[in-house]
Amino acid sequence: WLGRADKPESALAWYDDFVGIVLQPDDVVARREAMDGAGIVHQYSEVLAGEAMHRGPLMLSWRAVRDAGATASEGFNVVIHEFVHKMDMQSGRADGCPPLRSGLLSSRSGAHARRLWAALWGPAYQRFREQVVMAERFGAPAPWLNAYAATAPAEFFAVACEAHFVNPTRFAGEFPQLAACLHEFFNQKGLQPLHDGRRQLLIQPGNGS
Repeated sequence: WLGRADKPESALAWYDDFVGIVLQPDDVVARREAMDGAGIVHQYSEVLAGEAMHRGPLMLSWRAVRDAGATASEGFNVVIHEFVHKMDMQSGRADGCPPLRSGLLSSRSGAHARRLWAALWGPAYQRFREQVVMAERFGAPAPWLNAYAATAPAEFFAVACEAHFVNPTRFAGEFPQLAACLHEFFNQKGLQPLHDGRRQLLIQPGNGS
């Protein structure tokens, strides 16, 4: 699904519904409505540094974009986060499992890949939620990964991808199985971590310089 490694432009298929990017100078306050199980509509406000809309644009806070380098050690990058949501939405909705190709995770088909993905990511998400609850309610050590990842599987996936790219060494130490999964999902063969946590392309003989 991410295209051939020698043709990175083929990865643009993930964004075939891309409309554009709306830049705001700072975080924005969005007014929301949600209906509970009793049919009562609740209104609330939410502060956003970014938002991805299905078959619509991305909204990004320029302050959050500008500060991304300073927050890399914490695993934060709002641009990666929102673009990952757009990838996730290619399956029809953001649920933490984007469309998967046959062969990923040694799968026999796309459907099989999705089952294997769920078997890996589902328990990891539940364990992380438990860590966040223990930290917030009982004073246990807070997990390194942003606690916002505990709000939904889609957010866990997006936050994990942020951390995987901007601080891969720490992320792999915290979530080795997820790191290996994302390394395969993003076709990262030929990449290795730099000492500062970034990644570099290994130039192979005969491949240019």
